[in-house]
Amino acid sequence: MGVTDEEPPNGGGPPGSAEVPVLTAVQDFDGYTLSINDVHWDVLGWSVDELSAVPFWELVHPDDQDGLMEDRQLMLLEESGRPIAVRARMLRSDGTHCLIRWHMMADVGQERIYLSGVDVSDQELFVPGKRSLVGSWDWDVDRDSESWSEGMFEIYGLPLGWEHTLEVALQRMHPDDRAVVADAVSRALATGEPYSVFHRILRPDGAVRWLHSAGRVFIGEDGSPQRLRGLTWDVTDRWRSPGIG
Repeated sequence: MGVTDEEPPNGGGPPGSAEVPVLTAVQDFDGYTLSINDVHWDVLGWSVDELSAVPFWELVHPDDQDGLMEDRQLMLLEESGRPIAVRARMLRSDGTHCLIRWHMMADVGQERIYLSGVDVSDQELFVPGKRSLVGSWDWDVDRDSESWSEGMFEIYGLPLGWEHTLEVALQRMHPDDRAVVADAVSRALATGEPYSVFHRILRPDGAVRWLHSAGRVFIGEDGSPQRLRGLTWDVTDRWRSPGIG
């Protein structure tokens, strides 16, 4: 799946954006992306398949999440169709951040949120901060095969091209966390609930890293789980916990 045809009504561009590239996206009310345009893909680097696996706010800088979510919730509660404007640092697929000026508009009847945005990283005071380690993954449930983006190999400290099953991936995790991850996967497959877990991995160099993985199950035509797709972040530097529970 790539860029799809569902677009914001009337183009959805921010005021004054006629001569600059405009990112557009369509989301459902749960925050999952349904379609994007080419500019969105070019600026942020995420495909619609990757974006459809996690809620929109997972890619918002942690320091900007609360404000964006408050504005988004107020927009939904008003049910007025009035667009709102927000600025947020967004995570690119290469782990860097850019500053996007978003305009959002909700269509309550269709349960859709239409977004249009402009990259203003070069126009406003913006500190990109430290690069994050992030990657995407896609598990084919029937075949028990998993594909990784380059970022995943970097996180795990493994050479590119390594193919593996879920069981092999679990062996790369900290022994105390394997059951937690396996249970989270089983629960997502059984219930269709979003997959979200914090866990540790053991890299080949002996380093222990904390990761946050989030994703969701995609159901096949026969009603059974077909794929579990999501993203993983290395959160060692900003997240500390005495354990997982």
